[in-house]
Amino acid sequence: MKVHPVVARFAARRPMVGVIAGLAMLGLVWGGVAVADPNQDNLAQITELSRQVEELSQTIVNAQPDLDNKMKLLGAADQQHSADLALLEETRAALAGYQQVVDEYAVAVYMGGRTDSLSAVLTATSPSNLIDSLATARVIGAELNEQLKGLRGANLEAQNVEAASAKSALEAKAAVDAAVAVRSNLQAKRDELRERMAELNRSYALLPPDQQAGVTLPTDAALAALGPAGPIPTVGTGGLVPSARILLDYIQLTYPGVQSIGGVRGDALPDHPSGRALDIMIGSNMGLGDAINADLQQQAGRFGISYTMWRVAAHFDHVHVTVN
Repeated sequence: MKVHPVVARFAARRPMVGVIAGLAMLGLVWGGVAVADPNQDNLAQITELSRQVEELSQTIVNAQPDLDNKMKLLGAADQQHSADLALLEETRAALAGYQQVVDEYAVAVYMGGRTDSLSAVLTATSPSNLIDSLATARVIGAELNEQLKGLRGANLEAQNVEAASAKSALEAKAAVDAAVAVRSNLQAKRDELRERMAELNRSYALLPPDQQAGVTLPTDAALAALGPAGPIPTVGTGGLVPSARILLDYIQLTYPGVQSIGGVRGDALPDHPSGRALDIMIGSNMGLGDAINADLQQQAGRFGISYTMWRVAAHFDHVHVTVN
């Protein structure tokens, strides 16, 4: 019997169609096994996130004592530098007193002539006048010697105190830098912890209630680690005028992202030595500096602000503010 070509082709294809159909069914079975349970994925993610949260929180807890110690060292260094600055002012005042007496004697000699023994002999009009002149010369000479001795001593003490003040200033700066580094690291860890906690909460919310009941969430210690990194490191706050102190407290409460704040220090300009100026250090966070500068200018009347300096020479890493 002769078979039609179309029928022959169809008959030839039937075994292939069966194979394809079988493979398709097998693919459905395999596909059903390969598709992961989204809840299982969430549970795995929650487990990993919980581990990260606990690890980060423990890192923060372990680092906090280091920051506390750095802040204590900073306080001691700041106190020493403040004492050195006060002593420096005293020695400079004493030096100025001796210098004034010596200058007055020099003026008197210049205006009245020489007071040495030879001059007394040459200018005496009588023996009694000579005796008086010699006695006066001895008294003035002895007084001058004492004043010069005091001047040299005061000058030497001032130099020593100034060197000690410069040394304690460097130590205070190093203490500030150390505290800033530890505090910044803690802040970064806390930010990372908040992100992990947010991811954990999102994954937890996707689980059905029966599976949520079996999940162990982070401990209270991990939640406590989300707290603030600690106070902003400060230096030179002991001699601030009241309005500068009020402004300091405002900055600390309002802008926790500030790295450190400096107050009284030695300087050629009177703002910082007088306790009327603050340097608000922001590092490379120019946006924070912009916000603080704008805020201070807007509230100049409230805080008695005379002027601020920001984004000018030597003022790109801190906002300078001087109160009246």
